[in-house]
Amino acid sequence: MKTVILGSFAASFLVAFVPLYVGIQHNAMGEFCKNDSLDPCSFDYFYALGIWTSWFATIFISLIGISVVIRLCIAGRKV
Repeated sequence: MKTVILGSFAASFLVAFVPLYVGIQHNAMGEFCKNDSLDPCSFDYFYALGIWTSWFATIFISLIGISVVIRLCIAGRKV
Protein backbone atom coordinates (compact mmCIF):
# COMPACT_ATOMS: atom_id res chain seq x y z
CA MET A 1 0.00 0.00 0.00
CA LYS A 2 2.97 2.29 0.60
CA THR A 3 3.93 2.13 -3.07
CA VAL A 4 0.36 2.93 -4.11
CA ILE A 5 0.33 6.03 -1.90
CA LEU A 6 3.78 7.11 -3.07
CA GLY A 7 2.88 6.54 -6.73
CA SER A 8 -0.42 8.39 -6.33
CA PHE A 9 1.38 11.25 -4.62
CA ALA A 10 3.98 11.52 -7.39
CA ALA A 11 1.41 11.30 -10.19
CA SER A 12 -0.87 13.85 -8.50
CA PHE A 13 2.07 16.17 -7.86
CA LEU A 14 3.02 16.21 -11.52
CA VAL A 15 -0.44 16.13 -13.11
CA ALA A 16 -1.69 19.04 -10.97
CA PHE A 17 0.77 21.30 -12.75
CA VAL A 18 -1.03 20.84 -16.08
CA PRO A 19 -4.23 22.81 -15.27
CA LEU A 20 -2.16 25.38 -13.40
CA TYR A 21 0.12 25.85 -16.40
CA VAL A 22 -2.84 26.11 -18.76
CA GLY A 23 -4.48 28.65 -16.45
CA ILE A 24 -1.36 30.78 -16.28
CA GLN A 25 -0.84 30.66 -20.06
CA HIS A 26 -4.46 31.66 -20.72
CA ASN A 27 -4.63 34.39 -18.10
CA ALA A 28 -6.82 36.65 -20.25
CA MET A 29 -8.95 37.96 -17.39
CA GLY A 30 -6.04 38.48 -15.00
CA GLU A 31 -7.04 35.83 -12.47
CA PHE A 32 -3.41 35.28 -11.46
CA CYS A 33 -2.68 38.99 -10.99
CA LYS A 34 -2.87 40.57 -7.54
CA ASN A 35 -3.96 43.88 -9.02
CA ASP A 36 -6.78 44.25 -11.55
CA SER A 37 -4.51 45.33 -14.39
CA LEU A 38 -2.75 42.96 -16.78
CA ASP A 39 0.02 45.39 -17.76
CA PRO A 40 1.88 45.55 -14.42
CA CYS A 41 0.75 42.07 -13.35
CA SER A 42 2.25 41.03 -10.03
CA PHE A 43 1.75 37.29 -9.90
CA ASP A 44 -0.48 35.95 -7.10
CA TYR A 45 1.36 32.88 -5.82
CA PHE A 46 -1.23 32.07 -3.13
CA TYR A 47 -4.00 31.88 -5.72
CA ALA A 48 -1.83 29.66 -7.91
CA LEU A 49 -1.04 27.45 -4.92
CA GLY A 50 -4.74 27.15 -4.19
CA ILE A 51 -5.46 26.08 -7.78
CA TRP A 52 -2.62 23.53 -7.68
CA THR A 53 -3.70 22.19 -4.27
CA SER A 54 -7.30 21.72 -5.36
CA TRP A 55 -6.22 19.71 -8.42
CA PHE A 56 -3.65 17.76 -6.39
CA ALA A 57 -6.21 16.76 -3.74
CA THR A 58 -8.81 15.78 -6.34
CA ILE A 59 -6.39 13.63 -8.33
CA PHE A 60 -4.78 12.07 -5.24
CA ILE A 61 -8.09 11.09 -3.64
CA SER A 62 -9.35 9.71 -6.95
CA LEU A 63 -6.23 7.60 -7.50
CA ILE A 64 -6.34 6.22 -3.96
CA GLY A 65 -10.04 5.40 -4.39
CA ILE A 66 -9.41 3.64 -7.69
CA SER A 67 -6.55 1.62 -6.21
CA VAL A 68 -8.71 0.55 -3.24
CA VAL A 69 -11.50 -0.59 -5.57
CA ILE A 70 -9.01 -2.52 -7.69
CA ARG A 71 -7.50 -4.18 -4.61
CA LEU A 72 -10.98 -5.14 -3.37
CA CYS A 73 -11.87 -6.61 -6.76
CA ILE A 74 -8.65 -8.61 -6.87
CA ALA A 75 -9.14 -9.81 -3.27
CA GLY A 76 -12.76 -10.77 -4.03
CA ARG A 77 -11.69 -12.77 -7.06
CA LYS A 78 -9.26 -14.88 -4.98
CA VAL A 79 -11.90 -15.94 -2.45
